[in-house]
Amino acid sequence: MNKKMIFLVLGIIVASAGTYVVVTMLPQADPETTLCADHQIKMIDCPFCHEKLVEEMGWCNGHDVEEAYCTLCNPRFIPAFKKAGDWCEEHQIPQSQCKECNHSIGDLGPDKAVADLLRPEGIQLVSSDSTLCADHQIEMTNCPICNKKLVEEMGWCNGHDVEEAYCTLCNPRFIPAFKKAGDWCEEHQIPKSQCKICNQSPSADSPEAEGIQLVSGTSPPRYQRKPSVTCKTNELRVRFLSDEIAEKAGLEYTVAIERPVTATLTCNAEIEFDGQHYARIASRVGGVVSEVRKDLGDHVSAGEVLAVVDSIELANAQGQFLRTRALFDLAEKNHNRIHSLVVKGIATEQDDLEAEARLEERRIILSQAREQLMNLGLNTSQIDEIATSGETTSRLPVTAPFDSIVVERAAVRGEVVDRTRPLFAVADTTKMWAMLDVYETDLFKVRIGQPVIFAVDGLPGEQFGGKITWISAHVDRRTRTLKARAEIDNTDGLLRANMFGQAIVAIHDASPRVVVPKSAVQWEGCCNVVFKKINDLVFAPEKVRLGIATDGYYEVLDGVAPNEILVTQGSYLLKTEILKGSIGAGCCEVDYLDK
Repeated sequence: MNKKMIFLVLGIIVASAGTYVVVTMLPQADPETTLCADHQIKMIDCPFCHEKLVEEMGWCNGHDVEEAYCTLCNPRFIPAFKKAGDWCEEHQIPQSQCKECNHSIGDLGPDKAVADLLRPEGIQLVSSDSTLCADHQIEMTNCPICNKKLVEEMGWCNGHDVEEAYCTLCNPRFIPAFKKAGDWCEEHQIPKSQCKICNQSPSADSPEAEGIQLVSGTSPPRYQRKPSVTCKTNELRVRFLSDEIAEKAGLEYTVAIERPVTATLTCNAEIEFDGQHYARIASRVGGVVSEVRKDLGDHVSAGEVLAVVDSIELANAQGQFLRTRALFDLAEKNHNRIHSLVVKGIATEQDDLEAEARLEERRIILSQAREQLMNLGLNTSQIDEIATSGETTSRLPVTAPFDSIVVERAAVRGEVVDRTRPLFAVADTTKMWAMLDVYETDLFKVRIGQPVIFAVDGLPGEQFGGKITWISAHVDRRTRTLKARAEIDNTDGLLRANMFGQAIVAIHDASPRVVVPKSAVQWEGCCNVVFKKINDLVFAPEKVRLGIATDGYYEVLDGVAPNEILVTQGSYLLKTEILKGSIGAGCCEVDYLDK
């Protein structure tokens, strides 16, 4: 089997122990440490010698040049530009990048080589459209507010913990757009929606708790981030060069265990009426309120009259119903008469068919008139009574749809009303809804069916239980929270709509789960990893997917099994060994091995 061995350094100097190990250099030049002769930059990092780096490193959105040639991000490139005579002393950037001196740069398209015009070394820039968008005064092709696709393309600004597209520290030209939108924290000089000092929303467990919050999305804490599917870290093996070096490293170990894990999530919440048992009731017809029979706080049963509306429209509809019914009765009698004549041979079949057609037509018209009365609020028994008595009325009763309490009243005797204005609102308050504000970073913790306890500061000692029944499908653009709904028992009637309080969601019961100490987990740039002990000299980094953080431990959802031995003290040293150019290199070999 062909194994590629990567020797970062073949020895280490352990100063604290007074032990010195001879460093043996590789016979050929190491591109990671050797400087190229022309530019005095590490050969592996020199974009002038390795043009492929330009494409790999992409665009520096903070300074609007290609990352490989950005002297503001990479000051070590400055001597190379100065040596090539490509330097603007006035603005302290390469002359070929200086838009102040070279106004034509902004007009060059992405397919136009700036090297042909300005750069002696043949370094090519990719320019953006210089046309400014009207709303934000930013180049249209670089405006993330207008072009949402840029947010995904530009990715994450790891330096300031926001999405690169909205980072005003890297992109100061975005500042006016935020100020124009009223989204600016003068005290801390960043957008207010990104200021975690003013917006104390992040979880205390989050390593980024003192960082900057997003405008368009929230970065989860590192322990919540899923492993990268393309990362090859778990294919590595870290091997100490000798038993003595392994001993000097001072590694300590732990055993992955299963233990009961309980955890809760506290959210701000507001009480609302149960939407399944809450109704705003309006008159089905325009008219004048003649009676108001119920008031605020009254208990009503289903079908009980709340108010009575006097309506000419209702009287006219009833009169139309009686007329159509009389015509139907007449058509029915005529049909029966003609049918009897046909039987006697006096009338023809044609006469019978015509009488039947007229009868069917009258039946349809009567059905429409009856349906109209039902749409105006009359029930079947009321309509049958009108048909039997032949009397009409202009009084329409407004009734309760279910057993409830009157919680709003707008009905006033003698007032003119129409269909669009509710006269009452009724609600069954034995159950209420608690609408939770769940932060985007906590979304993965919340599930339908989880128990919830709701508490209100105004009701000390009182707690109300329920369960989550719904989680919103969208996030609020301004607050970066989403709504979750819990049905809360309110049999005692203490809760009122629009009360504020806190909801405690039980996101984990006490069932056993695999946990590891937080000191065993390291972030290696794209994944959380632990180091499994193979033997006293060999350790295997393993990508892990973590759950909740509690009591100095992380829950491990994937990557570690019970009873596996993991490194705690010294895991950071092993992490540095698997990272290129790390400060801890020197005590180990790092091999790519088949799993």
